[in-house]
Amino acid sequence: MKDQITRLQAALKEVPQLFTLLGDEKASHKPSPERWSKKEILGHLIDSATYNLKRFIEAQFLPSPYTVRKYDQDQNVLISQYQQQPIEDLLNLWGALNRQVVGVMENQSAESLALPVQYDTNLYTLEWLLTDYVDHLEHHVRQLRNGIAEETLAIPYHIPLKMAQDRLQEIAPNEFVTLLRSGTLEVELYIPDGVDKQSPHEKDELYVVISGTGTFLREDERYSFGPHDVLFVPAGQEHRFVDFTADFKTWVVFYGPKGGE
Repeated sequence: MKDQITRLQAALKEVPQLFTLLGDEKASHKPSPERWSKKEILGHLIDSATYNLKRFIEAQFLPSPYTVRKYDQDQNVLISQYQQQPIEDLLNLWGALNRQVVGVMENQSAESLALPVQYDTNLYTLEWLLTDYVDHLEHHVRQLRNGIAEETLAIPYHIPLKMAQDRLQEIAPNEFVTLLRSGTLEVELYIPDGVDKQSPHEKDELYVVISGTGTFLREDERYSFGPHDVLFVPAGQEHRFVDFTADFKTWVVFYGPKGGE
């Protein structure tokens, strides 16, 4: 559950910030009569937290396998009139519900996570249900984030790998995404698609390999690399990854003045 908890806690920090940047007018804008505004998306996330919190608890004491009862998402949003409610009230309710979900996640054991859960005609586990909840939440957070300039977001002090990969997926087929900027510092996630097409950079650069193996070329030197290795490239030097495995991905850290002076 550690990864799911980390991702949910990241969302708890990001969502209020997103609505601060949006403001009430943009948050209330409906792209069309049948589509939700971002305020209504937040309302849907309140409904999701409400129903799922009950599921997470009931699955641990009701007869096994626990059967997930569906709910009408559109009717819940419409009847709850989220579009007419103050954003601050919605954020407070959403935050309180998800802090409770975090508490439930933190109290799980290997035995409880393995409890069977029936969803439609398929049999899953409580761990699957908890993970699916976080995946669903992050899907809608990406919708809330859409249209907000990345540079206006606050500096993240914690970047989970899953969140970084989701950001990269949003801008596919790009092979890298910038996740943090502060002064001369930039942090990226880089996942090359078969061939590393880099050219020399203006700043000093560090790679911290996340996964995969291969060979790193820097000027006339060659290095074999693997997970958790650190590679340094001074500004302006030719470099690239070659013969790397399909699971290769790396953090990239640029820092210092241009030209490496």
